[in-house]
Amino acid sequence: MNLWIVIAFFVLLLPVWVRLYTQQIQRNRLVTTGLLLLGVMLVGCFSDSASESPESPPEVNDPVDGNVNVQPVNTERSPVVEPSDSYVGSRYCIKCHADQHASWDESYHQSMTQLPSEETVLGDFNEVTLQLDGVSYHLEYDADGYWVETNLGDGLTRLPIKLLTGSHHMQLYWFALPDSVPPEGPKRILGLMPFSYLVSEKAWVPRRSTFLHPPVQSENFELGRWNATCLRCHSTHPKADYFGKDNPLTTVAEFGVSCEACHGPGKEHVDFYDADKVPLVRGLHQIVNPLELDHRRASHVCANCHGATSVKQRGDAQVWHEQGSSFRPGDDLLEHRHLIRATKPTEAMTAELLQHDPTLFESVFWPDGMVRVTGREYSGLVESVCHVEGELSCLSCHTMHNDGAAERSPDDPWNDDQLRVGMRSNKACIDCHQDYTGQKLAQHTHHLDASQGSKCYNCHMPHTSYGLLKAARSHQISNPSVTETLLVGRQNACNNCHIDKTLQWTADHLHEWYGHEKKELPDAHQKISSVVLALLAGDAGQRALAAWALSWEPALEASGRTWQGSLLAYGLNDPYDAPRWMAVNSLKKLEPTIDSKLTAQLSETEAEAIRQMLLARAENERPIQNVLRKPDGWLDINLLEFLLKQRNERRMYLQE
Repeated sequence: MNLWIVIAFFVLLLPVWVRLYTQQIQRNRLVTTGLLLLGVMLVGCFSDSASESPESPPEVNDPVDGNVNVQPVNTERSPVVEPSDSYVGSRYCIKCHADQHASWDESYHQSMTQLPSEETVLGDFNEVTLQLDGVSYHLEYDADGYWVETNLGDGLTRLPIKLLTGSHHMQLYWFALPDSVPPEGPKRILGLMPFSYLVSEKAWVPRRSTFLHPPVQSENFELGRWNATCLRCHSTHPKADYFGKDNPLTTVAEFGVSCEACHGPGKEHVDFYDADKVPLVRGLHQIVNPLELDHRRASHVCANCHGATSVKQRGDAQVWHEQGSSFRPGDDLLEHRHLIRATKPTEAMTAELLQHDPTLFESVFWPDGMVRVTGREYSGLVESVCHVEGELSCLSCHTMHNDGAAERSPDDPWNDDQLRVGMRSNKACIDCHQDYTGQKLAQHTHHLDASQGSKCYNCHMPHTSYGLLKAARSHQISNPSVTETLLVGRQNACNNCHIDKTLQWTADHLHEWYGHEKKELPDAHQKISSVVLALLAGDAGQRALAAWALSWEPALEASGRTWQGSLLAYGLNDPYDAPRWMAVNSLKKLEPTIDSKLTAQLSETEAEAIRQMLLARAENERPIQNVLRKPDGWLDINLLEFLLKQRNERRMYLQE
């Protein structure tokens, strides 16, 4: 197998994001030779030899009918919508399914990828100038569209924004490449603007600041990444066409995750009902309804994007590029994709992947195999007994169409998590575990039955996954244990809520209440809050989750809210942007004096001023919670600084 096939194959490790480490366009020394080299590195690396990837046939005259075989010539400067393989687009659904179309249109699946317009662009393009690494980026819009103007090395270049990714938490902006960048002329290859727009903060921030990876000093444009990688889960039925080509004709059936992504191609369905036929028997006209599938295949519809998967074998890469995915809703996904499971590292495909990237598991899974990043929820579900031995599926808790909207509370926006009505309670669990209600529930949890401690998901699906500058619930249903924190490094559910308590406190209660083995833990775990230990001495992933937990509302109800600020202030100097963001956001919730516009890009002077202000308050206000306090009640600065010196500095990159 040719080396380039192997390279292209690993590009398809989605939804596990294998970054295209594209050569940055050096703004200060871009010359024609550099552009040529860049083009070769970015798109030429997928070129294959003639022996394994047939070249496009030359133009020849057909001796029979006189026709000329003409190769398609690209005139576009971004991927285009081109329905194929019986995919027709969501506009055909609205005629008969207006309500479902309307609820889908409200969802963030619909806006996963959009064309730029006044309605879709969330970032401020009103003559805004941003600075990064000594380079200016001027944002503007006019009647012709949205633009970013920057210096690529040979003077200012005005680049048109062609596609948008995201609209819920953040939005990213993809631009068309200048015709002068090889291959010369129009290209559908996109570059990514080095800034993200954070929706809730209404702020532009460096894109590198919004993902958990080692600190970097420069940014790249990730040329071609949308074409080869992002389109797989951010559009419907894409065809990357990036295998063995330097100017791909990338197409999609529809931008965003549309109706046909979940229901399958709709042409036969549309044609059948447009002809006013009566469906007497099932056939091609019958569209797939995931709610009518068994729990495994219904979950496979979601797992196609929300699972850690790869191609099943190397040769699939070229087929995927040319023909798109072979999976259709209703199929068994595992016949089309390989599910990467850290609990099964010896499976042939997984073993081969690890041979090429030994750090693959570290960026997606905890050491015991539980998923630690968002966007891979199926990889948690498939490890859960409730799915394997029961019938729990993604659709047991989630809805794509706001089912039961009339019963939904106005303060429960369905499209935030797309949860079914009642799923912020124990409803999903007691459908099977019917005994755990009322007094029986309180006896089981040792908490009041109406408290957060008696919510099944707070104990069995705690916030141990990271993504989008937030903590998210694990989708692997498990039981709290001290071992997971002590040996794996993942915070257990008890300490995630009782953030002022030690791990020894948890060990004692799990022994007393549930008969866990009695443990005498190391000295630090007997004296210091488990979450605070993670905040100060953990690795970057642990620090991020700990900073988030310190302002989680149920945790504040259980542990108070007046003692965390002075400790979080020490996270403002974290070398990783993501934990710094988590500390900033937690401080905004806890401290009314913190500027709501503060970002993780605060200066050392700003961080020190905040720290001194919060330390002064810590000395004046003695909280009930004795966290890192001396016997006399004073904050133990020496211990705090000692723990900071124990910080786990291992390099981390989480592939959310």
